[in-house]
Amino acid sequence: MSFSLKVEEEHYVPYSYAKKILQDVISSGSSSNILQRTFEYLNTVSKCDSDVSLKIMEELKDIIPREDIRAIIASICPTTIEEVRSILVLDSGKTYTTDQIQKIISIVKSHMES
Repeated sequence: MSFSLKVEEEHYVPYSYAKKILQDVISSGSSSNILQRTFEYLNTVSKCDSDVSLKIMEELKDIIPREDIRAIIASICPTTIEEVRSILVLDSGKTYTTDQIQKIISIVKSHMES
């Protein structure tokens, strides 16, 4: 039996949120070797839970316009200026000030400590 799916929306999501989605899929009985491996990988690289990562992404909206960059930051949870700058370099169309970078670090740290 074959069926087709229609993609209605596409979003960048942090690792921990992707892990939660895969966990739900696997728990429902729809598992495969690739899903299991991906879940295991995401389990090793996730730095916070899905709710925290989504809160980080939401708070970063005022500073970082690009969803993909926010998802990377919410996945990796950088805590130093150098780590943040190495991610922000992907956003070649925008220059970020040291104050903005400090604010990003502050947002990440505040959610990691809670």
